[in-house]
Amino acid sequence: MRMAVKVKNVMEDIVIGRMGSIMEKSGCCMCDQCQSDVAAYVLSKIKPKYVSTVSGELYSKSIQLDTNVENEMVFQIAEAVQIVMQKPRH
Repeated sequence: MRMAVKVKNVMEDIVIGRMGSIMEKSGCCMCDQCQSDVAAYVLSKIKPKYVSTVSGELYSKSIQLDTNVENEMVFQIAEAVQIVMQKPRH
């Protein structure tokens, strides 16, 4: 019998939670496609953080990110916003 594997990259929720304000301040389009493009770009550039339980997910979201990880994420979001603004796919 095969077991269902359930994992989640908690960085997805963290990136999506932070990118909105950066996109708005930059004047970036906030349509679903542009938001998805920014998120995909950033998540492909930063280190993932996978968990396999709900308690692991809650714990990971409750701890503060390392300053270097936070800075890298913000830098990657800003870079993604500039790229998406130059060539929006909508």
